[in-house]
Amino acid sequence: MASTTVLLFDRGGRDVVARVRTAAARAVVGVLARLPAVAQVVVATAEPAAWAGLPCTVQADPAEWHFGAHFTRLVRELRPERLLYIASGAGLLFSPEDWARLLRAELPRPFAVLNNFYSTDLALLDPPAPFPDLLRDNPMGLRLWQMGYACYELPRCAATQLDIDTPGELQILALHPDLPAPVREALAGIPTARAQALLAALIDPEAEVVLVGRVSGHLLRFLDQEAACRFRVVSEERGMEASGRAERGAVTSLMGLLAEHAGPTGLVRALARLGDVVVWDIRVLMAHYGVWPPPEERYACDLMEVAAVRDPRLRELVQACAESSTPFLLGGHSLVSGGMYLAVELAWRGHDREPRFRPLPFPG
Repeated sequence: MASTTVLLFDRGGRDVVARVRTAAARAVVGVLARLPAVAQVVVATAEPAAWAGLPCTVQADPAEWHFGAHFTRLVRELRPERLLYIASGAGLLFSPEDWARLLRAELPRPFAVLNNFYSTDLALLDPPAPFPDLLRDNPMGLRLWQMGYACYELPRCAATQLDIDTPGELQILALHPDLPAPVREALAGIPTARAQALLAALIDPEAEVVLVGRVSGHLLRFLDQEAACRFRVVSEERGMEASGRAERGAVTSLMGLLAEHAGPTGLVRALARLGDVVVWDIRVLMAHYGVWPPPEERYACDLMEVAAVRDPRLRELVQACAESSTPFLLGGHSLVSGGMYLAVELAWRGHDREPRFRPLPFPG
């Protein structure tokens, strides 16, 4: 079996998402470093001190950080036989057996095994490939396919799809009973009442959940099989960041058009009438508005900290969500992807799945 170098990129930072992300990444490194198939673990980070005492080699990020250039430089310096790339925030829910199964992959070269072809956070590359021009890791799968790699995708579930990126999915993750202690400590203070309302709705055949944003067909098929409730779904602007549409100001959102007609408060009131819980990737609406606040303001929107939201349209929207009798769970793409897979898996813990109505397969 080929030996694998693990390369993990940790963004660092002091906000709540960054703290949880780094705690999760440290837990992932602790597991991987013990596996026989791993030759070395290299962590590229802006905060080397946060990685002291772990069995890894730390590479300090350059002052002017560019994903593709940094990734390519490290691949050329390390010269690994095969490479497991991980973005901090991905892989937290993998078991040691999951990692070992991935690392045992023996397929015709060149190949890549990805957690998500269209939005990659985790990839096993054999052989490793340089991406000097990529601004972010999300389009890695598409680029590998263009380079002639056979691209395989891991089964979609909470473990493969969860990416710690916004406080939206943190509110769900905080309900997980089996997290490493440092991750649980980093999640202290994250509100969970809205996430608990979502979990209750997911196993209730009489409930209805409104799902808005960059919702994939994969997730809808999963929900159709695994959730007991009904769904109303508005899926829009898939791939807006990977394609560059958000950066070009080329995003047009149905929610944005409705907000222009009815105002942010009117939009929230309309959504509240449609279901028992609303799960909303509001980054699409931000892109429609042409507003991309700094992380602290985006996170304030997700946590409904109204006073910290400066944009008047977003502040009005967040205020209306906070005051609504229908629970709103706000976040980004990861909320309506990995966050929802995790919510369904957590919702059924301790509950009998048999009451879900589902037709039996025809035996003939």
